[in-house]
Amino acid sequence: MKKGRPKRILLALVAAAAAMLAFSGCSKPDDVAASAKISTQEVKLGNLVVGSYADGRVAMSSVNLSFEISGKLTEVRAVTGQTVQAGELLAVLDEEELNDAVESAKRDLDKARAAYNDAVSSRKYSLSSEKIKLDSLYSKYQAPFDDVELKEALDAANVRLEEKTAELLYATAAYDEAIAAGAAGPELAEAEKQVEAAENAKLSAEASLASAQKAYDSAYAKYLAEKASAKENYDLQKIRYDSIAASSLSITNAEYGVSTAEAKLDAAYANLEKARLYAPISGKVVLVNGKAGDFVSGRTGDSSGTSAASSFITITDTSVMSITASINEGDISDLEAGQSIRANIEAIGLIGLEGKVTGLGAVPKIDNSGIVSYTVTAVLDKPNERIFDGMSAFVTFIKKEKTNVLLISNKAIFIEEGKQYVQVRKADGTIEKRPITAGLSNGSQSEVIEGLEAGETVVTSGIVK
Repeated sequence: MKKGRPKRILLALVAAAAAMLAFSGCSKPDDVAASAKISTQEVKLGNLVVGSYADGRVAMSSVNLSFEISGKLTEVRAVTGQTVQAGELLAVLDEEELNDAVESAKRDLDKARAAYNDAVSSRKYSLSSEKIKLDSLYSKYQAPFDDVELKEALDAANVRLEEKTAELLYATAAYDEAIAAGAAGPELAEAEKQVEAAENAKLSAEASLASAQKAYDSAYAKYLAEKASAKENYDLQKIRYDSIAASSLSITNAEYGVSTAEAKLDAAYANLEKARLYAPISGKVVLVNGKAGDFVSGRTGDSSGTSAASSFITITDTSVMSITASINEGDISDLEAGQSIRANIEAIGLIGLEGKVTGLGAVPKIDNSGIVSYTVTAVLDKPNERIFDGMSAFVTFIKKEKTNVLLISNKAIFIEEGKQYVQVRKADGTIEKRPITAGLSNGSQSEVIEGLEAGETVVTSGIVK
């Protein structure tokens, strides 16, 4: 905190107290020496403020901007002192190489997608081909034994044997009947011949059945062998098919190629977008470090840590103007959030700017003399474009305020027997001692509740009361 104003206030209070003591002396109004030079003040209507006072400084939030990539400036639209809106284009880097990178990334993505489609088609074809083989082996493995010709031959041999067996039984029975009937000679010989012929026919049928059965058994054994082989081949083909179906390495690799190419294209587009610098907030451009044709280096890391000196463009948010001030520990308890303030920025002639307290710091600051103070933050109600970040301000933290009241200097008031008086210089030059009732005082001025009217003149010094 600056010491100038508080000292002036203290001196004023001391002077006021001295004046009051002088006014409360034992002299009477009729003792005024004609030769004495007096000072007077006109009683006027005005506003009276009682509060705490402090020196402060204007603070505005700023954003330091830099390009994220390096390149040559082709266009700089921002101008120092210019007011910009959020989203407004500020500057542009050379985009030729960045556009080439985008086109190259597009071609790479097209190739990657074609490779992916080929991988999918190839896998689909392989699966289809292997499925055909698998189905064929399954059909062989599941096919029943159905050699109709051999089966019919075997059935026919069985039927012929049954027939020849029946014929032999018939011939044998006829022979036995012939003997029983006492047949002899040619009749018996014929019966014997029929039995012999039937026996030979049966033997022939048995031989044919054995041959048919052998052919059938041989064919069936071959069928079983082929079925076992088909089952083995089917199992192997099933493993191969399942392996191809489960394996997606080629497609996975192709998908990775596509995702890599997409990421490359996204990065190329992002870099192209980074060639254009936009205002993130609305505010006033206070710094531009570069012009068209200059080469600028891209920043690394978070721009929030970039200083204004090293940034390309700095924008100050003029929509919110804060003032920070240091308040003595004896006054901090009188302040609270929302309390009204008046601020004077004397460098540009702005007086009585209104605002509100927004924050009271709890961390003490102790100077070399041991004086303790705290930081108080206030915000102006109406920002003014003439105000710059860092300007000095004198702040009044208002405790009480009265408007349009009669005001006189505390030097004009003196006390006698516990009552307040003033010396009024009348129009004819004579001095009148008059009792008054004073109200609110800020240490240098007081409100007059009763005893005076606007336009009257009171003596502030030069008379011994």
